[in-house]
Amino acid sequence: MRKTILLFACLINAICIQAQTVDEELKAKTTTFGLRTGFEFQANNSDLNYTLSLPYLGFFSDFKFNDNWSLQLELNLRSEKRERLFNSGFTESIKELYLTVPVLLKYNFNKKVAIYTGTQVLSASLETDVLGLKKWNGILGVEYDINKSLFFDARFRHGFDGERSINNFRDNRISIGIGYKF
Repeated sequence: MRKTILLFACLINAICIQAQTVDEELKAKTTTFGLRTGFEFQANNSDLNYTLSLPYLGFFSDFKFNDNWSLQLELNLRSEKRERLFNSGFTESIKELYLTVPVLLKYNFNKKVAIYTGTQVLSASLETDVLGLKKWNGILGVEYDINKSLFFDARFRHGFDGERSINNFRDNRISIGIGYKF
């Protein structure tokens, strides 16, 4: 009976030590969640004239690998209105709501400034896209932390390929936003 109690005590001790080690490892690799919003502007010439409808709204999670590197996943919702002028003089007005899912690799220079690059793994119109994948974009951006929770970011998004449909074209965008980290 004493051997059983001793064995049970050793087992409980080993589990507690392991749990404490896992807890310390989790604290070292933090995950941050937050919200971001801002406006997007077209950065290239196109026969489609864009107007701002609403600011984009997004949710993000930032998985920290170490003090400098992290992976940021986002889920953004944006609305836009665009008008297309045809040679015959006919104007087509399109209003769409887009869901975008960027995946970004971020490098933190210090506690205030970070740069990031990545791609949108999904950019789909919630009104016209049935299959979901519409555009493939590359993203390059910079983030500046105003304080521990509030940050400002600016990014350039480049459309690599876009000849699959009438509404899908190569477009470049600049976005400026602000975010809050929980």
